[in-house]
Amino acid sequence: MLGGLNVPIRMGAVTVLPGDVVLAKRGGVIFVPPHLAEKVVATSEVVRLRDMFGIGRLKEGTYTPGQIDSKWSDAIEKDFSQWLNDHIDELPVAKEQIQKLLESRTW
Repeated sequence: MLGGLNVPIRMGAVTVLPGDVVLAKRGGVIFVPPHLAEKVVATSEVVRLRDMFGIGRLKEGTYTPGQIDSKWSDAIEKDFSQWLNDHIDELPVAKEQIQKLLESRTW
């Protein structure tokens, strides 16, 4: 029986509103309010790039796990910015988006 269209629903312990963005993976499902979707995607891309940089620098022996897994020093942040510039054409994020991230430096 149809209860309604474009109305909030409960799924387990979560209320899902019309328009929410759904991300489903093996580990679970999350619902993102539409006004936060762009910020969630942009933030996840920054995390992805920082992880790529950190893993690469760990493999090279440039930094220790303690340096990469804690708050980065200004020197590491500067190295990350340089790494982004050096690899801008081969990263999985659009060049324009990386340039926008470098300008805003909100992370």
